[in-house]
Amino acid sequence: MPPLDRDKAQGAMLGLAVGDALGAPLHGLSKDQTGELAEMTGGGTFDVRPGQGTGVTQLALRLASTLAELGGYDADHALRGYIAWYRSDPPGISEHMREVLGMVAAEGNSFHATSSFHFGGGITSGNGAVMRATPIGIAYAGRDVTVRDLTLSDSALTHFDPIAGKVALLHNQIVSWLLTSGSQRMYDELKNPEWLDDRIEDVVYPATSGVGGFAEKLAASEPGSALASIAIALVAVFNADTFEEGLVWAVNLGGDAAANGAVTGALLGARLGASSIPKRWLEPLERRAEIEGVTDRLVALAR
Repeated sequence: MPPLDRDKAQGAMLGLAVGDALGAPLHGLSKDQTGELAEMTGGGTFDVRPGQGTGVTQLALRLASTLAELGGYDADHALRGYIAWYRSDPPGISEHMREVLGMVAAEGNSFHATSSFHFGGGITSGNGAVMRATPIGIAYAGRDVTVRDLTLSDSALTHFDPIAGKVALLHNQIVSWLLTSGSQRMYDELKNPEWLDDRIEDVVYPATSGVGGFAEKLAASEPGSALASIAIALVAVFNADTFEEGLVWAVNLGGDAAANGAVTGALLGARLGASSIPKRWLEPLERRAEIEGVTDRLVALAR
């Protein structure tokens, strides 16, 4: 297996947290309302502190801690962590995640919870699975089959619609490629994306061609969807010259700005490394030491 790039692994997790914190005050706003926020601020719908972020980072840390503590993935252990996250009433938790994890907490059956919510008319193609997925992409980087199996299994704990798992899988495949082989592998794999689900292919084509308009429309029309988050992240990772340029563009699209920022920050960080993240964003970042520590444990697991 190719060696894992530690700076890029740290970049993926720190980028996720920075993207969440930078986007959190912009949650629910339209692109016209956001301006061009480029500094770590507080406030917004969730009244966050500068550098605090939302439940997005907390959820990803739950998964990362599960992997680090067990030395591998266990679905039951992961699900218990997600239920504990739900019970903490984190800022930004979606109606979908609140209802599904509430049912799991009461009944103990994730399939019944996800299917009941889905067939009851709930939308289960949201970004809750992709926004937490990064730790699996790091811990199993270079092991394609394992990345696939574990990412899809983890997504199914909370999301019934297969598109949520497929988007999380693409995210983790990109993380794995970037950490072990660099950007060229990502470009080669996605230059002809016909092997992807048609709905995902539709967002990959414009992103790899430098067209951001499709992602911008999704941010407005489908806020909170997995497709919107990955579309925005792909435009940034394929076209931005710097971490700051890509992330500022992503969060200022508004909508579910914290989750979109987290997914975008993870991919930009995996491409450019932790050393590319502006220090003025890292310095106020809450739980930074915890993130760096657990990421080193994920790197050790990957090796």
